[in-house]
Amino acid sequence: MDLSFVLLAGVVLGPAGPGLHFLDVGQGNALLLVGPEGQVVVIDSGPPAAAEVVIHALDEHALLRVDLWIHSHFDADHVGGVARAIAGADGIAGSEDDVEVAALWDRGLDGAPETEAVAAYLAVAGDRRRTAVAGDRFTAPGLSVYAVETGAPLGLAAENARGLALCVEIGGLRLLAPGDLPADQVAVAAAACGPVDVLWAAHHGSAGATSEAVLSAADPALVVISAGRDNPYCHPAAVTLARLHGRAVWISGLAGGGPLGACPGLATSFGPEHRLLAGDLWLPATP
Repeated sequence: MDLSFVLLAGVVLGPAGPGLHFLDVGQGNALLLVGPEGQVVVIDSGPPAAAEVVIHALDEHALLRVDLWIHSHFDADHVGGVARAIAGADGIAGSEDDVEVAALWDRGLDGAPETEAVAAYLAVAGDRRRTAVAGDRFTAPGLSVYAVETGAPLGLAAENARGLALCVEIGGLRLLAPGDLPADQVAVAAAACGPVDVLWAAHHGSAGATSEAVLSAADPALVVISAGRDNPYCHPAAVTLARLHGRAVWISGLAGGGPLGACPGLATSFGPEHRLLAGDLWLPATP
């Protein structure tokens, strides 16, 4: 699909019709998918402090129901916002403005960290959650979301490497959402998904998540990087931006990149087609 009109226009064009709504949740991930016939899928929910952003996005689209909420893994910046978001604007679980969620997918509970964010997720998910594995698919008219292989070996200890990778087809767009997977696993997922219009860069653009093999397999027309403003992790990494020279990139935030910043080389790694977002990014999914 030709994304040039989006790149020229800039950020949010106004949520209308089907599309992908990347939420600016700071240092974290959250993506709202609205299908052509109104079906809704959410991928991740950002950190606990960003739940209000998720609530606002659902309200902006006048959405009271989510058909499927998927969490790529259990780090707090991906799963932390869901319990508060489902409680709605009043913040009271079980009240009239709660968001109805039909089903939830996650990477499975084996080795899940014992954190407040995970406990809150499990409490609100209840028996609606299930473990997603490669090949699992959610389909609706004009919308398909399916888990793809990640090449993860058994017995992984690192939470990032245990995560899901998702291939999304919505309208005329294809997206790869690899969570925080390391680059070798993202490359496996990219090969399984095939060339995409949009790559949601893994692990907020960190140095070890977007390799040349990933870019060769996915060949994205657009790369979206979700990172927090002035984050302490040097996200996105200078080496990642260097690899993305010649590709259109939208970045929601970045670490200290000025001459006196904590991340030397970041400011000078920007390519001519790299842009910083002023807020959310809305990509309409036209046929």
